[in-house]
Amino acid sequence: MEKLIGYCGVDSGQILLIDPCYVWSDNFSPDDEPTGGNYDTACRITLGDNGAGEVAGGVVTSTAYGDGSYPVTATYSGDRIVSITIDFDPQEDEDEECWNCGESTRWCDGDCQDEEE
Repeated sequence: MEKLIGYCGVDSGQILLIDPCYVWSDNFSPDDEPTGGNYDTACRITLGDNGAGEVAGGVVTSTAYGDGSYPVTATYSGDRIVSITIDFDPQEDEDEECWNCGESTRWCDGDCQDEEE
């Protein structure tokens, strides 16, 4: 069974799949010398020829259209999640509206829910 489990908001044109305990901070500027930090490394991978690759503790990839909000679907086997899919080209979802703010779900990352409370 497949189920929409949420949306990933993207503000850097890339997304990282990683265990939450490995989330890191670092500085990055494409014109500067590499810092050797994890965020810098992730940015250089997504800006490279393949647009994706392995980083410390996870996998990073660029998105099809840069910033936005991308639907995440889980595939279940019984009550266990066996895979997830992040759709970077959700053509059929482009016209759906966020139930809270009315924006296209392609661009609304769900922050509007926090603003209403």
